[in-house]
Amino acid sequence: MSVDFESLSDVLKHPIRRRIIMSLSEKKSTSYVEMMNLVEVENTGKFNYHLKILADLIEKDENGKYSLSDKGQLAVQFLQKFGGKGIEQTPLRMVDAVLIGFAGSVLTVANPGFWSAFFVALLGIEIPAVFFGVLGFLDFGFALLLPGALMWRLAVRRARSHDAYDLFKPPLVAFILLLLLAIVMFLLKIGLTVTITSPLTSVPSANPNQSVSTQSIMQTSLSTILLLGSILSFLGVAIAELASRIKKRMMF
Repeated sequence: MSVDFESLSDVLKHPIRRRIIMSLSEKKSTSYVEMMNLVEVENTGKFNYHLKILADLIEKDENGKYSLSDKGQLAVQFLQKFGGKGIEQTPLRMVDAVLIGFAGSVLTVANPGFWSAFFVALLGIEIPAVFFGVLGFLDFGFALLLPGALMWRLAVRRARSHDAYDLFKPPLVAFILLLLLAIVMFLLKIGLTVTITSPLTSVPSANPNQSVSTQSIMQTSLSTILLLGSILSFLGVAIAELASRIKKRMMF
């Protein structure tokens, strides 16, 4: 049987998955509930997630009993030989998720696109119309990439994990914090809205002897940036994880 030991090592990084494999090695065949009790997991969603990752290492018979597949038996030998050394990972604690999520929310609030527009409007500076597109791109790009990349990096380094269950804890915390901030701003009627109007420019009209004056207007608010950033941070984490996996595949 051909086995990718690098992939097997990744699958067995999480202690819950290692406990599932070793408990099935001892019990040979066990029910869903009994296996949950053996590995001391109470959250069925979390347990089902780990079972899904172990899909080709375990089997389920017509009676609903779980046992190890042939590949699962090899996983037991792998664990017995290496004892989990070099693949140890610590699930991301909630306190760490809160701290990382807070850092991500601060970075979202500090969006340079919004604050650049704010100071341009505050100083009454007239800017070219193309600058509006640059600011909009900067707003979106920053909200999509930077907070998510920061939270992904900190979560991976802290937990030594690439499990989605751990990776998306911080952006969930950031989403809650930013949503609460937006609600507080709404209740206190704190509105920070930026409106920038470009200088008048003349453009040709249907009548060749006439021209029409036009100007560009950009309007955005801090509340919009908060809500947009809180949603995009999830996508930012996913993009960072995808980039990491692509880079890893290219290296091997």
